[in-house]
Amino acid sequence: MGSLVVAEKLAAARKLGHALAADADSGIDSVYTGGSLTAGLGNATSDADVFVLVAPGSAIGEQTTQYSVDGHRVDVERYPLTEIEALVAELAEFELRRDNLPTLHKLPDTLDLVLRLVSAETLVGSERLTALRERVTESLPAIRRTAVNHAAISINGYLEDFLGAAAEGDLDTAAFTGQSLVAYAGKAVAAAAGDLYFSNKWIYKQLARTPIEGFPVDLFTYYQRGAWTADGTTAAEGLALFVQTCTAVAQLLCNADAPLAAWPGWRPGPAEEGRWRSTGFCVLRTGDGILLHWELGRQLLLKEAPAFVWALCDGRSVDGIVEAVRQLSDSVPALKGLSRVRIESILTALQTKGLVGTEPFSLLSTV
Repeated sequence: MGSLVVAEKLAAARKLGHALAADADSGIDSVYTGGSLTAGLGNATSDADVFVLVAPGSAIGEQTTQYSVDGHRVDVERYPLTEIEALVAELAEFELRRDNLPTLHKLPDTLDLVLRLVSAETLVGSERLTALRERVTESLPAIRRTAVNHAAISINGYLEDFLGAAAEGDLDTAAFTGQSLVAYAGKAVAAAAGDLYFSNKWIYKQLARTPIEGFPVDLFTYYQRGAWTADGTTAAEGLALFVQTCTAVAQLLCNADAPLAAWPGWRPGPAEEGRWRSTGFCVLRTGDGILLHWELGRQLLLKEAPAFVWALCDGRSVDGIVEAVRQLSDSVPALKGLSRVRIESILTALQTKGLVGTEPFSLLSTV
């Protein structure tokens, strides 16, 4: 029944889109459907979305309107064609640097609009809409990096409140905030895997339809649903480590254009003789490497090989890290030839900088 209703909603959207474009005085350049239904993520209660791009020099009219078509609600959004072209250009050309991190916070609406074009269905085409969609397709690697970075910086925004609540033993508030933390971690993973729908609400469907061999969906669910609170405040440390693992893997393998299934184990290793990375850092990707960002604290830039070694410090022994690098080198050319001596040297340097330790880091003790 649900799939039939979804098909009817999409049919209603197509019918309305063609009817709107048939008005010769509308100034419409092109029309397409976009949103959760078009992306294959919505359900029978989702609204159908139609986007109307208005040609230069034509009046926009009311930007957002709702229609009832054959008993189904259809939302219509109108934009100047030149505005959407400018947003696509902005994302295609954006490169994160140390000095423009705040820009990431301003990009949600832009990412949402542009990423809808990835799965859009053109109803009424034009040369400029075709060129626009081609620009998005050509720029997908850059846009995907920005999507992962946006998820990472969003995690950074929730982490402080999560830690404060957990440190006070307020596990209800910590669970509420932690749900967003883990959802954004899932979005980073999904985006790195190539599933670029923007909204968080469909993350479980995204992880199901873009399965990543080895990714611990059960652990994701345990943390995202707040089940971890039954294990007390110490489980909050595990949540922070898992979230950082998701973003680190997404950043490193997305940039290397390697499959996320290549990551040799997402769960923490045994604590005995393990190496542990500092879990307070937000993991961002700049043009120069991996930027470890601690809000109002430290910023450190790691090149590719040290960044991989740092990310692998999740309780693995030195032997385990060496073996993991060897496994990864099959998918990441930058790691080929990285000797044990070099890895041990990197670990020593990371320990000297306070980025790695021989005991798990406690974020709660820093609050």
